[in-house]
Parts: sequence; structure tokens; C-alpha cells
Amino acid sequence: MSMKKKILLIDDDKDFLMATKLILERGGYEIFLAEDGKTGIEMVKTVKPDLAIVDMMMETWGEGFNVVTKVRSTEGGKDLPLIILSAVDLQGPFQSYEPSDEFPTVNMVLHKPIKADDLLRYVSQLAG
Repeated sequence: MSMKKKILLIDDDKDFLMATKLILERGGYEIFLAEDGKTGIEMVKTVKPDLAIVDMMMETWGEGFNVVTKVRSTEGGKDLPLIILSAVDLQGPFQSYEPSDEFPTVNMVLHKPIKADDLLRYVSQLAG
């Protein structure tokens, strides 16, 4: 019996967190929730998730990017698969987000609302 893969959701939208948690639990994952970036970054260290899903639009615009940058610089966060969620079209602003070599980019950008099947498919691609 293999250990369940651990997924960390970082989003300040409680409804979204709960709905997504249910979808992913049905997919057989163990879910950890963080309602703000600071908590999320701490949980990367304590939980050591197999994948983190970060909402870009938390307290401030671009909060998600700050979280990604900080996660990438923490022990264990450097190679953590990351999905960024966005409720807006990322063409403009996202293009100006240039990750450096030290902070590799996110693995995937998904748009809210996302269908359950799609979410599970992408999560299994990244978390295994």
C-alpha cells in the first residue's frame, strides 16, 4: 500500500479550498490547506507536499508569485511541482513575470474555474 501523495492548496478563498479538497480527496490524495501565503510557505517546510497549488490573486495582486518565489527558495521547495491558479487571463501580467535561474518557474498555469476531471488529470501528471 503506497503512501498517499500530499497536496498543499494555498488560496484565500475558503469555498474554493473546500471544493478542491473534496475533488482531490476523491482522487486519493491527502490534502493540506493554507488560507494565506505565509501559512502556505510554512506548510511547504512542515508538510513536505508532493505538489502545491497556489492562487495568484490572494490578498494583493501577484501574492501568488511572491509565494512561489519564497517556496522556491525554501528547503524542499526548490523542486516542488507548482501549479498557479488564475481567474484572469495571464497574457499581459504573466509575461512580465520572469523567473530567474534560482527560482524556476511554475510547472503549470491553470484558469479558474477548473473542471474536476481536468484538475485531477493535471495533478496526477505532476504529483504522480
